[in-house]
Amino acid sequence: MAVALSSDASKAQIIAFIDRWVSLLVQKKYDEVLALIVAEPGWRPALIEEVSNSYGDAANRVTLLNNGTALDGAGNSEIGRPRKEVDWHDDERGDVWYDLNINGLSSDLTATFDLVRRAGRMHLILQDIHVM
Repeated sequence: MAVALSSDASKAQIIAFIDRWVSLLVQKKYDEVLALIVAEPGWRPALIEEVSNSYGDAANRVTLLNNGTALDGAGNSEIGRPRKEVDWHDDERGDVWYDLNINGLSSDLTATFDLVRRAGRMHLILQDIHVM
């Protein structure tokens, strides 16, 4: 059963919740990854696994922690900070853009979520995981 946050959850609480979701992704607990949130139709554990493990080569893995750097298109290290944005369109609907770290480095692999407030709760709905 998907977990819903309090409808007045702060941006920091929303990001902490997604950090928890990513920690399950890192542990390869794909069933729990999907059980924690609401997901658009079509998402299944095997697809989450495929998408999260298909960034570059087989040695690349999603990580929760970031060492403060990123790789540019040429493979050079540069200062980088993953995007973790919460934007509200109105009082009921918003979006989250959450850059996933790969091997401890910032990447352009991004998980996007819809935020929906209803019945006193806030629901995160996984939209996509893709390269931005």
